[in-house]
Order: sequence, then structure tokens, then C-alpha cells
Amino acid sequence: MSESKGFRTGRLGRLASLGGMAARLAGGAVASGAKRVARGRDAALEELHQRTARQLLETLGGMKGLPMKVGQILSFMDGVVPPAYQGIYSQALSRLQAKGDPLPWDKIERVLREELGRPPEEVFARIEREPIAAASIGQVYRAELPSGQAVAVKVQYPGIADAIRSDIRNVKTLVKTLQAALPHVDSDRMAHDFAQRIRDELDYSLEAQHQQAFADAWREDERVIVPAVVHELCTRRVLVTELIEGLTFAEFVQQGSPEERSAVGEVLFWFVFRSILQDGRFNADPHPGNYLFPGGGKICCLDFGCVQDYDLSAREAFADLIEATIAGQRGDALWEVISRFLQLGRDTQGPLREVIEEYLLFCFEPVTAPQPFRYTRDYTRRLSDLTLRAKMRVMRGLFRTGWRDPQREGLALLSRILFGTNSLLAALEAERDWRALLLEAAGR
Repeated sequence: MSESKGFRTGRLGRLASLGGMAARLAGGAVASGAKRVARGRDAALEELHQRTARQLLETLGGMKGLPMKVGQILSFMDGVVPPAYQGIYSQALSRLQAKGDPLPWDKIERVLREELGRPPEEVFARIEREPIAAASIGQVYRAELPSGQAVAVKVQYPGIADAIRSDIRNVKTLVKTLQAALPHVDSDRMAHDFAQRIRDELDYSLEAQHQQAFADAWREDERVIVPAVVHELCTRRVLVTELIEGLTFAEFVQQGSPEERSAVGEVLFWFVFRSILQDGRFNADPHPGNYLFPGGGKICCLDFGCVQDYDLSAREAFADLIEATIAGQRGDALWEVISRFLQLGRDTQGPLREVIEEYLLFCFEPVTAPQPFRYTRDYTRRLSDLTLRAKMRVMRGLFRTGWRDPQREGLALLSRILFGTNSLLAALEAERDWRALLLEAAGR
């Protein structure tokens, strides 16, 4: 199958979609240059960014798969566009978090019949035909079991496996297109990270196992809700879980008081770091669409399709790095811990060592600064800028110092988890004693 109604699945068709977006973006930049002369620089630039955000939304959302998943991350990352225009991109691309353009019911019903072996009306007492969420790989419906239990039914898009195989072959073109639109984004790392893991997300039976593991781990903490899995109805392309209602991330940020946002930020921080440091696993796709807020300071965590496991060695090395940084170790003593955590050669010298130390120390600023510390968008913008500058400094020094890849498995995903968590906490403007929380999560 090369095409599926609703979105292209073949490699050439998806290349054409990316090429068309690139051409429109280039045309918009030319038009903006002419308008700067006629109308003034500020008005023309604002119009250019509005047009770029709209085109990213339409193309990435319409393609589903890998392009849409990258767009979801771009929707909440600070520092990837000039601060004056951040709101334009956030507002436009936030629709990709859970409200992408849905496929019609008849296409989804066919998948349900194939996977469950009978019409959905024979499986569910009731199932709504309008989705409550439409994301990168599938869309979600509200339903009711014969027992009366309310459930969420996630159904994979027909043809999405073919589309993702095409995306993986087209990843270089996706990177070039995104770099033309958003030059400050590390599109290459982001797209390749997702491409390596997105195939795992096509197996909803694997996601059901991940979700059950998280549900078991957090059963005793009433602040964290992981919806129960209805295993007998889960297949490779269908996932059925307990239905939890709540505010979206954007709604909660708008409606929550400063104290409510800080309280929820504390739960989110604890969920992330306890999961990594004590349970040895975490959902490697932390974006706002994966959280609901049912009230009472609780967080409902969704979407466990992309989970990274961390063995005991990785967790202990991470905990040692946390303890050493907070204790104020610097120089050779700190580098000893860093090199063990990264599994990078201890003889690394010069600019490469300096930039790694600078970057890690800035990442730890929320816990090394005087407590309590308030996360702000300014912090995540500076972190994004430092990430870009660090990458450039490393590239300039490669021929002088050489490069050895860190050998620690899951390191790239850990970086994305931490950056995504920082961005969420900044949007919440959460304030707490993060140092105490992190040391507790690390068991120190």
C-alpha cells in the first residue's frame, strides 16, 4: 500500500509533501523581504513567522508519523525561535499534541474489525465515532465496556507502518526542511533519535506491557495516575485502557494558580526522576499532550509507546553525578564522575571537556542554585542556546581533539527527557526545593 486516504504513506508522496513545504517556506521568505521594504521590518517578520508556523502545522500534522512527532516536540521547546515569536509557534503547533486532523471513522473501524475479529459494536457497549485525541500514530475514542467501565480506545492509523518506513528513509530530507524553517533547532539529532525508536511505538501490545509496568510501580502514590490496561482487548494495533478525564496541559497552565502549578510541577519532577533513578525506566516522549490534570494536585500520565530502560550501572552513575554536582565538586574530581556517567574516555581534554562540563553544570542549575528555585522560560531558552553553542564548539574542535561517542546506552533519550521536563516545568513556572527532591529520588 503506497497511499491511504487522509495522508500519504509512500516514500515519494511523503517526499513531495516535505518538498512542497520547503518551497512554500522559501517563497514566504522572499515575500517577507519585499514586504519589509513596503511595510516595515517588524510587521513583515511577524507575518513570516505566522505563515511558517501555519505551514509547519498543516504539513507535519497532515503527514502523521515521524514528522508529526517532531512537530509535537517543537510545540513546547523554548529557544528554538526568537522569544518575540515563541507564542506564535506554541499556539499553532500545540494542536499537534493531541488534536491533529483525525481520519474518518470508516478507516478506523476497519482496523478495529481486523484486530478484534468482530465489529466494534459487539465488543463495546458504546463507542463514540468522533475521536477525543488524534496524534502521530493513532487516534483515541471514548467507549464503554459491557460492564459499564469507561475506556479509552487507541487505534493505529491504517497505513502508518508504511508511512513510518518511508519517513525513516526520508529522514535527511525532513532534517533539511526543518533546518530551513527553524535554523536554531537541532533537527538532525531530534529526527534521528525519533527514527531509531518510533518503530517500537507501532506495537501497541508492547506499549500495554510498558503501561502496566508503570501502573504497578506507581500504584501506591495517589498523586500519579497511570490508566489501567484492559489486556484482553489489546493487540498490536489497538490499545484499550481505563478512561481518565482531566484538563489538558494548556488548560491547566491557564487555569491553575501559582501554587497549584508548583504542586503539580513537584509531582511531575518526582515522577520523572524517581522513575529513572529507582525504577530504571522512563517514557522518552515527554510532551504536554501526554499529561492530563484531573484535579487535586494529581497527574494522569499517558502514552508509553517509547520507553527507555536504564540498568543499575546507569542509574548509579547518574546518581553519583547528581551528588557530586550538588556537593560542589569541580575540575578533575567532577570530570571523573562525568566520564564514568557518559562512559567517555577520561583522557578527554581541551574544548570538548570544557563544553561538556559547562553544559552539565547549567543543566543542574535548578538544583545547585539557592532553593527554592522557580523554573522560567528564560532558563529553558538559555539552555537551548547553550545546547546550540556547545554543538558548534564541539564541531569546531573535532579536528584538533578528536571525538569519542559516549557509550552509555539511552543517553540521547535521557537528554531529551530532561530537556522536555525542564520545558514543562518552565511553562508551569513551578517553584520548589528541587535539590531535596532530586537527592531523595537518587537515594542520597
